[in-house]
Amino acid sequence: LGHNALAALIAQGCSEIRWLAEKLGARPTTMSGLSGLGDIMLTCYGSLSRNRSVGIRLGKGEKLQDILSSSPQVAEGVATAGVVVSLARKYRVSLPVLTAVANVCDNHLTPSEAVTAVMNLPQVEEH
Repeated sequence: LGHNALAALIAQGCSEIRWLAEKLGARPTTMSGLSGLGDIMLTCYGSLSRNRSVGIRLGKGEKLQDILSSSPQVAEGVATAGVVVSLARKYRVSLPVLTAVANVCDNHLTPSEAVTAVMNLPQVEEH
């Protein structure tokens, strides 16, 4: 992805996390602080992020099971992706980016298919 597309993808993901968190009762200030946005930025840009490492390796074509079995550390996002999508369904919150991530983790989409699907979503008004 180019820088603009990556920024758009991350911004959309941040919004989705906030939408679900607020629906579950989180304070907006929590999501915009260190434990919310700070954690997301580290995940997206930090070279030591386990979740980012998994995503990069998936994008290069490696199989998820091979990635997980080759690492002594846990990438929490792999296990929580499906849980997030289940919560989104339960609380009727649309999370296209996070759903795409879960679909890649569950081997329902390739990373390339997920990016194409997300980047081709219709534009909606921000809220």
